[in-house]
Amino acid sequence: MGGMGEVPESCDCCGHDAEDCGMLDEGWVRDMELLDGPADFCRNCAHMLRVARYAEHCSWCGTLLDGEDAAETAGWAYFADEIGSFHACCPRCLAERFGIAARARRRYRAQ
Repeated sequence: MGGMGEVPESCDCCGHDAEDCGMLDEGWVRDMELLDGPADFCRNCAHMLRVARYAEHCSWCGTLLDGEDAAETAGWAYFADEIGSFHACCPRCLAERFGIAARARRRYRAQ
């Protein structure tokens, strides 16, 4: 992960400046293969682009997301905040906080 050398001005994915997307506090990821040349990504974008993965938890209750396939099957979801950052939400919080119950069952029953 970045943090050595000159801080990038902004994330090459979301376009937010380094301070707004946490690059100054949390560091950044420099990738040499995803784009034609070197690219600097904030941690959130690097994670979403699968350049650098980190453990995810439900933003409301802290439950650990066990992996993409298991989360998709169980009905996890992502919500974007006002600046475009994504936040994971487990099926229990979807039901209790947002009234979105049985999301996974409905989707798989239709197949």
